[in-house]
Amino acid sequence: MKTFAKRTKRTIFAVMLMLATVACTQDDDIKDIFEEREWTLSYVQEGNVKRFSDSNKRYNVQFIDNSFNATTPGGATISGKWEADGDSRKFHCWGIQTTGSFKSDTIAQKMLQIFTDATEYDGDTHWLQIKQHKNVFMQFYSK
Repeated sequence: MKTFAKRTKRTIFAVMLMLATVACTQDDDIKDIFEEREWTLSYVQEGNVKRFSDSNKRYNVQFIDNSFNATTPGGATISGKWEADGDSRKFHCWGIQTTGSFKSDTIAQKMLQIFTDATEYDGDTHWLQIKQHKNVFMQFYSK
């Protein structure tokens, strides 16, 4: 009976260790998180103010290799280069370019500002935050 109990404990421990390892690698796998999906903006947050994306007006971003391309409902785009570190969760963009007008779109203006000054990311393959500061970020969900 003691042998069975020991084997059961070892099996449970091994399964839990395997599940923890899988969960950690998914969170830190940059290619899985960024490059293998299209992200849709849920909202941008600045302090206590949240600006939600209207379900009829979608803001999307795709990360391909080390480039990104964000589109707005009005047809304006934000593009540039990016890099992320899975261990420290640091995130940085550079070479940012825009097309179209952002003047009447406060969400697109905030997205541009956050991409320009991004410092870190958080999330996994289901949701993603790109942060400018602790309380200034944009949150996306995966399609």
